[in-house]
Amino acid sequence: MPNPNDYRHMSIEERIRLVEHIYISYPRLEAVIKKIEHCHNHSKHSAEPECLLITGETGAGKTTLYKRYEQRFPRYVTEDGTTVPVLSVSIPVPATNKSLVTTLLIALGDPAAEKGTVIFQTLRLKRLVKGCGVELIILDEFQHFIDKDSRKILQNVSDWLKDLLNENSIPVVLIGMPNSEQILEANKQLKRRFASRESLAPFGWKTSCEQDEFRKFLKVLDGRLPLLERSHLSDTEMAYRIYCATDGTVAYVMKLVRRATAIALEQGGERITLEILARSYDERLAADDPERENPFLPTWPGGKDKAA
Repeated sequence: MPNPNDYRHMSIEERIRLVEHIYISYPRLEAVIKKIEHCHNHSKHSAEPECLLITGETGAGKTTLYKRYEQRFPRYVTEDGTTVPVLSVSIPVPATNKSLVTTLLIALGDPAAEKGTVIFQTLRLKRLVKGCGVELIILDEFQHFIDKDSRKILQNVSDWLKDLLNENSIPVVLIGMPNSEQILEANKQLKRRFASRESLAPFGWKTSCEQDEFRKFLKVLDGRLPLLERSHLSDTEMAYRIYCATDGTVAYVMKLVRRATAIALEQGGERITLEILARSYDERLAADDPERENPFLPTWPGGKDKAA
């Protein structure tokens, strides 16, 4: 982020673009990243690769997490070809052996990704994984291994993944919704390989420790906003209102604050106010829970007493 004094020389559009790219880390998120790092590095020397399942509800930051990790290991071209240290894809719908292996081949740049039987595609995938120097595979949307209509676990594609793991010494990180646990429970071999599991939960407010953690996150976020003044987002009452508006879900917090920052700038302001947050909430979050009263209105019954 630029020095706050630099914001004076930026256009509103430039500052709005800045806020759209803010990324805030926090201890629990860093702990999950370290688990990914462990799988990535430990498996280079272990007899069997260590794999990991990461679960969390929508908006928990799962996709952002793995994309940030992948950015640490960009692809690069050598005389021998393209090296892909971290290979990540989103599991397609419907999830079949054919659709998944094709998606992985496309990600590795196979010009004939869709051609051939699953058997021959899988053989090409194994050769490419080795040839491209893949050290870690990340599969997002693991819950797609459950048929969305019948709710049945797609055993064929689970077995395909199991066989891929058995024949390669490359660790795999699976990322999905909490119901992804069911897939592993239904496949004993996969369950054994993914004994290491982490969950990305929203911020809480029940205990003083949870409140402190959320307020620290908001304080860092406040300091990263491209505004000339602090908005005091981490003040107890303000933080409580933000928590009630978002249920502590990181994606909703960022959606709320990003739009509020844009509104403030468009109005010629340099900080976020309750009035601006009320408008941002109506524009960005109200439709997700029509029954919830806007926590930033003066008439909101939450009040100071409940924030404590």
